[in-house]
Amino acid sequence: MRNFEDEIQENQNELDSQINRQILSYIQLGFQPFESFSLILDNIPLIRNDTFIEEEHNPRFFPLAGAQLFRDRQSPREKSQNIQKYLEKRTIPIQNNKLNLKHPYLKVTQLRNLNINHEYFINEFGLVDSQKNTNSADILIGRQYRQIPDIIPNDIILPEDRAISRIHCKIVCDDYFRKAQIIEPFFLKVLKLIELPSQIKKRISQFLEKPKIVQIQDLGSTFGTYLRIFRSGPSILQKDQKFSIGSDTYFNIVFNHRQNLSLKQIDDEWYNIIKHLSTMKHSQKHEIHFSELIVQPIIIEVLDQIKSLSIENLYKKLTEYEIPFLVVKFSGQGVDINKSINLFLGQTKSDTNDFFVGRGAENNIKINSNTISRKQCRLKYTQKYSAWVINDGFQDRDSANGTWISLQTTEQSEKKIESNLIEIHHNDEIKIGDFILKLELLKGIKEGIGHKINKFLHD
Repeated sequence: MRNFEDEIQENQNELDSQINRQILSYIQLGFQPFESFSLILDNIPLIRNDTFIEEEHNPRFFPLAGAQLFRDRQSPREKSQNIQKYLEKRTIPIQNNKLNLKHPYLKVTQLRNLNINHEYFINEFGLVDSQKNTNSADILIGRQYRQIPDIIPNDIILPEDRAISRIHCKIVCDDYFRKAQIIEPFFLKVLKLIELPSQIKKRISQFLEKPKIVQIQDLGSTFGTYLRIFRSGPSILQKDQKFSIGSDTYFNIVFNHRQNLSLKQIDDEWYNIIKHLSTMKHSQKHEIHFSELIVQPIIIEVLDQIKSLSIENLYKKLTEYEIPFLVVKFSGQGVDINKSINLFLGQTKSDTNDFFVGRGAENNIKINSNTISRKQCRLKYTQKYSAWVINDGFQDRDSANGTWISLQTTEQSEKKIESNLIEIHHNDEIKIGDFILKLELLKGIKEGIGHKINKFLHD
């Protein structure tokens, strides 16, 4: 009888053989000659060392989505506000009081609700001049922690505010400061197989290296952590997302169906469902927002078999059709309680026009609140991403107080559990209570030979 380990080894050998054949074919087709590479790569700085790490051996790395607008990575769910792991006291004090601008670093600026803008700097050793005395390697943010004497778990301590939890959220940036490269196994095998000068291999490896990322995570806070949605960059909408606008107005994505041309075209049953949703009792009545190309026929009476279905089953029925739709529920200040549930209908052959949310009477969703802009944000279905997306503001104007997406899903927020790890980018803004933090991801100052010679001549 064959040994199980022998069988695994045979399978691995076969896989390696297939990969090697693919690599050789790849080299024959496109990797030679390499003479032109040196001309292209001359101005690219060398990597910091020669270490390669395969992606499959690094649990901190997750592949990026090609056109993702809102970046989402799964993390294990934990019990409500499970913060004990952040309270273990350090035995050796943190000694990090100097920032080297030549090396990569993060700058965090506190933008609002203070007389002056506070600035924080994060390097590979943590927050510069942090008073934290616990073991967490991540950058913790929250208000003053007084539950345990002599314990300071937070790096960035925000002023006392009941909307800010004691340990509210954290910035995870160890991957951003990694010196080793993470390269997919196939490309790593290619680099090992080809014969080239090490300098050229280093430069090629920079094109193949996985990006160094920074992530943020809400730690089960009571009132949530939010990321700003920008006017120029659409964010893809997903079911169970939660948004904040104005001082105390919210909406969440109840249901999200994308276009699928392999499904049924709209028929009398589809119109029956739409009619029924628009005529239900106030607590369940849906405001229907048609795109211009869809004309609703006159329906005198909804079929009994449609009336007998639950709302969830009505949504499932609509997913049998090719046309995309989005269900959004609004709550909080300025929301007409009789118009809180809104169903947006897209198109199958072109983008929809923008559906607007704002204070003005001309908007599809009118929010009666002075903290909401006349044109607060806009929703649409776009063929480019085959998805429903959201943008802040109007064409050339941002909203006054911003449109913000919660790190937590609606379910995570209700249960007060940790959010997923969310990737953040240069100049992203984070909202915690009424406080806004701006993050800048800085690569450091690269000194070329010309700069060094010029410095030498003028010193």
